[in-house]
Amino acid sequence: MRKLNSKLLFLFIGFTFILFAQKGYSTDIKTEDSFKGGAWQTIVDGKPGEGALFYRFKFDENGSVKITKQCGGQDNIKEEKIWLQEGETLYIKSSETDKITEFDGNTLQLIDENTIHYKTDDYDGKLKLYQHKLALIHWILILVVLIVLNETFRRYKWATILFFVVLPLALTPLVWSQHGITYWFKWVKIYSVVFAVIWFSLIRFTQLKKYNWVKLIAALFLAVNIAEAVSQDFSMGYLPNILNGIAGILNIITLFYGWKQIGPDNSRHKDMVWHGMTIFWIIAYDIWNIVYVYLNFPGSTSAQLMVILACTIPALFIKKGTWLQARGFTLAAWFMYYFTFPRFTEQMELFVPRSYNLMLFVATISILANAIYFFVFIKKIKNKDS
Repeated sequence: MRKLNSKLLFLFIGFTFILFAQKGYSTDIKTEDSFKGGAWQTIVDGKPGEGALFYRFKFDENGSVKITKQCGGQDNIKEEKIWLQEGETLYIKSSETDKITEFDGNTLQLIDENTIHYKTDDYDGKLKLYQHKLALIHWILILVVLIVLNETFRRYKWATILFFVVLPLALTPLVWSQHGITYWFKWVKIYSVVFAVIWFSLIRFTQLKKYNWVKLIAALFLAVNIAEAVSQDFSMGYLPNILNGIAGILNIITLFYGWKQIGPDNSRHKDMVWHGMTIFWIIAYDIWNIVYVYLNFPGSTSAQLMVILACTIPALFIKKGTWLQARGFTLAAWFMYYFTFPRFTEQMELFVPRSYNLMLFVATISILANAIYFFVFIKKIKNKDS
């Protein structure tokens, strides 16, 4: 009981911090001298084949602004421009040779000391003030809170039902649909992974666990999840994306080993375990997944690294065999948090180095890791059949 109370207290503190950070330091000051420069950033849902675009603005009080743009298949684009202020409106002026011109001739409206509303020909969104120390704390909290949530959900059925059944039904019309998230992949992701958690719970707590087709669907949730990402990689068309897409295909092929073993164990928590899923496969998947995010959603890389670790650490060091269950819990919880506070999570993203050569390097590591495991997998199958 004491352990439960301490975990719930920690969880409450974590979410209290998140809500405070989301709202606590924003004020409704709209004066000409309220803008003090600083670092601002935003993530934009790109067009098909673009992934997501990440922008970092560094405004100096001397009238210059350095803009960094991260997008699929390209080196970081960094340019220095001029900014002007008229009342509550900022204007960006580029030189004739600049590439980042989408904010030229458009207004950036000061909303408060934490928010700038922008509107371009293609995009309508918000720049949020970046605070490095707060972002680091948030980054660490992602890992800690998700691990605590995973431990809570696997121990208490009521928590799983409340979080993954009741909350999505309430938040979809009241909150999620109001935030302007337009990228199809994100919507498919959140509902597919929430439904996967519900399916895993049926395996844990009902007689559906007896049927092999139910177990197969549990594995297919992960396979379809990977396939969605592979299609995104191939739609980008760049060599690093193609290499990582091939790695994802190899990951799917090697996924299904021992899928009939999926089911609840004999512990009092009835954890859904899959002993046929090896540590090597999990590591190969983790590499592929973080490379996928890095290539397609560069602004989300830092947070997604912690989301991936949040399911891998418990599955390797707390309760072995529960990786698929933990992946469902942590990924669904993260996407629900993101859909509830999309601008805040984007504001807290850490800047990750990026260049075409680095993208090619990490994609090569991804395909090598999955190719090596593929040959290990083939050898295992042959030895089993002989």
